Formats: sequence, C-alpha cells, structure tokens
Amino acid sequence: MILSIKNLKKDFGDGEVLKDINFNVEKGECICVIGSSGSGKSTMLRCINLLETPTSGEIIFDNQNIKDMNVNVLRSKIGMVFQSFNLFNNMNVIKNCMVGQIKVLKRAKNEAREIALKELERVGMQDFKDKDVKSLSGGQKQRVAIARALSMNPEIMLFDEPTSALDPEMVGEVLNVIKEVKDTGMTMVIVTHEMQFARDVSTRIVFMNDGVILEDSPTEEFFTNPKNERTKEFLKRYINSSN
Repeated sequence: MILSIKNLKKDFGDGEVLKDINFNVEKGECICVIGSSGSGKSTMLRCINLLETPTSGEIIFDNQNIKDMNVNVLRSKIGMVFQSFNLFNNMNVIKNCMVGQIKVLKRAKNEAREIALKELERVGMQDFKDKDVKSLSGGQKQRVAIARALSMNPEIMLFDEPTSALDPEMVGEVLNVIKEVKDTGMTMVIVTHEMQFARDVSTRIVFMNDGVILEDSPTEEFFTNPKNERTKEFLKRYINSSN
C-alpha cells in the first residue's frame, strides 16, 4: 500500500470540509474522485501533499506519516497537477521542468535537462522547450505541467480537475496524455468531472458528497450497481446529460 488516509478531517473556520475520510491507495492503482462542487475532493487532494494542513487524522505515505516528512521531499514523491497549471511564468518550458529537479533533488543541470526533455517528449511538447510559457495555450500549459511533475520521478501523481480550466477542444489532448501516463503503471488519484474519462481509465471510483466518502468501489460496479441513493441521483444526472 503506497498511501493510507485515516480519519482525515479538515476545518476552515467553523466549516467542516472533510468529515472523516478513510481510504487506501495501492501501488499502480488509478483512482478517480468524483462528486459535486464543494464536496471536499480538492481539499482532500491538497491535504495529501500538505498544501492544506489536516485538522486531524493521519496520512501515511510509504509507511511514513507525511507530517514527519520534509515537505519538499514529500512533494517530489507525490507529484501534483493543478487545474490552473501553476507554471513559473518567468521561465521557459524546459526551465519549468528543470528547476525542481535541481533545487529539490539536487540533480546536475545536464541530467535535469535530459530528464526534462524526455518527459516533454512523452507529452508531445519537446518542440516547445524554449518557448515562453505565457505564449502557450491552456492545453499546452497543462501538458508542460504534467511533464514537470513527471520530471521529479514521483511515486504517485495527483491531478486536481486537470481539464476544468481548458477550452473544450483542449480537453481531449490532456486526457490522452493522462491515459498514456497511467498506462506506464503510475499510481494516480484524479479529481475529475469528466465522467466518461473516469469510467475509461480508473480502477476504482471514490464518490464524495458533503465532506464524506459515500461510495468507494471498482469502476464498473460503481457505474452499473451503485449502492447509495445520493450516488444513484448523481449518476442519473450524468447519464441524462450525456444522452
């Protein structure tokens, strides 16, 4: 087991955003986390790499409590791709993919460059290596963000609504890249509202509602035989909107 979340709670002021989250991630799994806006999906993801500090509970990664780990080391092992890309606008594409390797992993510049080029090639962005990131489209920025995370050689990848800031025609190209990364055996947790994509790529679906996990089941079972009434309602809306 690569990741274990136990009794995770997160409050913001008086609001309880995560109420008692428990779930495990096995190596090589691809888990899609779905649910309505405000259900706590992104907050849970942000707690996993300490972008948010849990109010209580434990997150165990590689048999270590994450709060006992150096935060830079943790974030190099747990790669994260954000909905708003979070690239460094003052650097070109390849430097975005090198800077973390040099600063956190202490790799030599030439090694970092070699790895960055390999990952940019993997996402189809090698020809843009010297481009200013401000000149890229949303889909291109997201592919660079994926290459940057992969350049750190993470053990697990978190994706927080990776297509929600993209124009509709860019969504497919980013989802295809994520599928290709998944096919290499990378462990992934993906918060997404792209239901067909979730059905196609995930091994398991976690359905969240109002700060709790209501359903956690193998993908096909989730879509064909949901247990919870709230899940059934949610899926009915998805089926109606896709018809």
